[in-house]
Amino acid sequence: MLGLLVAISAVACFESSYADAVSITTVTVPNRGGWVLVWPRPGDPNWVNRAEIGCEYTISSAPATPPTITWLRGTFADKQVIYKWSSSGEVYVHPDFAGRVSVESRTHPTLILVNQGGWGRYWCRVTNEEQPGEFGTDEESRLFWYGSGYDLPGRLSWLNLDKTPVHVEVGGTVRLNCNGTSGSTASILWVKGPSCIQGGGCDSYETVIHKSAQYGTSNTEPEITISPNYTGRVSLDTQYYTVNDYTYLEFTPTLTITDIRPSDAGRYWCSPAHTELYSYLGTLNRDAQSVVVIVNDPGTEPTCAGKPDGMYQHPADCAQFYTCSGGLSYGTNTCPAGLVFNQELQLCDWANNVICL
Repeated sequence: MLGLLVAISAVACFESSYADAVSITTVTVPNRGGWVLVWPRPGDPNWVNRAEIGCEYTISSAPATPPTITWLRGTFADKQVIYKWSSSGEVYVHPDFAGRVSVESRTHPTLILVNQGGWGRYWCRVTNEEQPGEFGTDEESRLFWYGSGYDLPGRLSWLNLDKTPVHVEVGGTVRLNCNGTSGSTASILWVKGPSCIQGGGCDSYETVIHKSAQYGTSNTEPEITISPNYTGRVSLDTQYYTVNDYTYLEFTPTLTITDIRPSDAGRYWCSPAHTELYSYLGTLNRDAQSVVVIVNDPGTEPTCAGKPDGMYQHPADCAQFYTCSGGLSYGTNTCPAGLVFNQELQLCDWANNVICL
């Protein structure tokens, strides 16, 4: 009996991760492209070493539990958690930042920095724990600079991505509009992810396409790396320009994906940056923004037209279920081995408790 209770508990936990499968988290850091500056004023008794980095977010549809708020410091590829306010209410502060970082509001999670020196890139991450993974986690960043006699680094990378969720049919084409650092000296990176575990890390990404940076103006083809999952289906926008009677091919960050597959659904990150030779910020110069792609498969998925929001047993396999919201399908999920989907209870259940529709 105890084993059965444990198994049922595990099923309930499994299902909670799919209960709001259509819930999308979107983070916005105001004035993201600029610096948060702190200039010391020696001799001024009223001066306080204090800065704020704003962060706003939306979660649609809203979860029943509060999201986890995490602030990180570092590069896009290598960040360190400095502050974490878990959905459960537990707060973690990295020992190196004890007494120097705080967040006063979960709904408006501005990071407050005191007695902070140097410079760095700070990332605001919001995770809907009821929808862990790509749809439930988003983040944006801003640079911090403590002015201590050095000039601000020049040639900042920049980007502006259209973050409106994109709906596409299987076999269709999506165009993810990203304006930003471009040209031969730009390293243009698109990744998909993150892969997260509930209550755990969210730092595993799949490289969709990467155009390497080239030093100086060149009419040679740059090195371009494409994930095997996207071979022959992804491309960056290009444009031509002429200098001293030479015509050059220039890549820009906008991404096109053709022949869309159900597995293409998820969150895509645009991250263009200048080559490190042009700025001593190095890898900190790489910013990133994300957009969600939602794939509807009318050929293999049952239609959601006219159906109330919720989860439905798949007519072809009652061990599978699909989620409907706003008349659109948000993909098919499979129950753990040995279980089938109970449409009435909206969870995976033992087969003897379920009638396959």
